[in-house]
Amino acid sequence: MMGRQRRKAALSRRGFSILEVLIAAILLLVVFFALASTYSKGRRQMAYEEDRRRATALAQSVLDGIRRTGTYDALPALDGNTSSSVVESRTYNVVLAVAPETPQPNATTLTATVTWDALTDAGSFSRSIVCTTILGRGLPPPQPGAGGEPTHPTDDGVNHDE
Repeated sequence: MMGRQRRKAALSRRGFSILEVLIAAILLLVVFFALASTYSKGRRQMAYEEDRRRATALAQSVLDGIRRTGTYDALPALDGNTSSSVVESRTYNVVLAVAPETPQPNATTLTATVTWDALTDAGSFSRSIVCTTILGRGLPPPQPGAGGEPTHPTDDGVNHDE
């Protein structure tokens, strides 16, 4: 009886077997790769959201600029206008679409579509966002200093109040 207890005690003090160490190492590797994959996907999602934020801000800026400096009767001439902007080394393309008398008479729907190329591990593909606003015939005329004329026009076209 004493011999058995001594052997059990000796076995319990020997440490881990090779099989136990291999299983623990495999489990650690699985956990490590799962965490690395989650981190990588999170970084890609953050980059996409940042691109989307920039594109949305650009579209809103274009629409706000039209709202500030445009007149209702000049809106149809903007249909199909395209422009490009580079923001933090990424090129964003903006295309304007104008739908006069939509959704009702004396209202015009103005849509800015922003596209950009997203870079991923699998390559490059196009992404886009669309921002829409409705402008009515009551669109106010451009305000002095709001992007067009200086507050006090002079012969040289410079605003001398600043």
